[in-house]
Amino acid sequence: MELVSVIIPNWNGKSLLNECLASVYNQTYPNIEIIVVDNGSTDGSREYLESRVERVKSSEGWHNVGAQRAVPLLILNNKNEGFAKAVNQGIKQSKGTFVMPLNNDIVLEKTFIEEMVKAAKKDSKIGTVSGKLIRNDKYGQIVIDCTGHVIFKNRLLTNRGFNELDKGQYDKEEYVFGASGAAPLYRRLMLNDIAVDGQFYDESFFSFLEDVDLDWRAQLRGWSVYYTPLAVAFHHRGGSAVRRSKIVEMHNFKNRYLLMIKNDNAKSVAKNLPGILFSDLVKSGALLFRCPKALLGIADVIKLLPQTLKKRKVIQQNKVVSLDDMEKWFRPFSYRSWFKRHIREDVYKLRDEG
Repeated sequence: MELVSVIIPNWNGKSLLNECLASVYNQTYPNIEIIVVDNGSTDGSREYLESRVERVKSSEGWHNVGAQRAVPLLILNNKNEGFAKAVNQGIKQSKGTFVMPLNNDIVLEKTFIEEMVKAAKKDSKIGTVSGKLIRNDKYGQIVIDCTGHVIFKNRLLTNRGFNELDKGQYDKEEYVFGASGAAPLYRRLMLNDIAVDGQFYDESFFSFLEDVDLDWRAQLRGWSVYYTPLAVAFHHRGGSAVRRSKIVEMHNFKNRYLLMIKNDNAKSVAKNLPGILFSDLVKSGALLFRCPKALLGIADVIKLLPQTLKKRKVIQQNKVVSLDDMEKWFRPFSYRSWFKRHIREDVYKLRDEG
């Protein structure tokens, strides 16, 4: 039975760790290793984790010896290295045939990993599996959080089914563009195949959209992403990051451009340029109103441009799929729904601040 390496990045998520870890211990799938990477937490997370293990200092960092099942391997960073680097650290220390990064605000149903592995084994070219993530909305209703990633012609992205009541509309197994980085299952062979400069997640992203970047690179290399509704997990949201914060907005703004520079096709961008520019104009205007400091992310894009172009060269040289194969994933975009959602969010923000 294949080993699954569960990697939990943590930053000030002490209040969430026990429930998250407990849901991993209770899995029906028996062959699991757990790696927790703490990103310099200051809320007692580190002490909580250390209290559960015996550890020893090595040249590669802090690791445990004779660990309890709770934390077979603990990696402690002195500062917040970002989600992407923390996951990469865990992957490099892991041994599993499959790797599952897991947000600390996720609670897995008992058969989650078992169903994810079953899905992955349907085809050797399935490099990523997405389960069904659900959550509570602000009214206390159970809604869909993510059933895979969707990418649009204007290069905006969304979680498929986000905020919809679960009425069985996503109960069919199917191929999707990508999987949420909150609880995906990756085949190690795929991770090794698409790594650039030894990185699985691009560490220049720090946090946010690094999972979409991985999706895109995998698609370009001919790997598939498969969705199974039989693997269900609850996503609390707001674990090691606060949604809509300045840092979130800045990295989202920056990483949208890094994503396109690295992976996109010039002909496809030219064909869809009006929609891309219009979307950028609207998003920039919204940020100017809601979080103007996020626009400073463009300075990071410029600073990172030389290394991003080097990564692009590697990715484009190694791609094996045609433009037509990639274009099938880019969907038409509904601006009407988008405007409604943004107006509603800004109204709620003003009301909360008032």
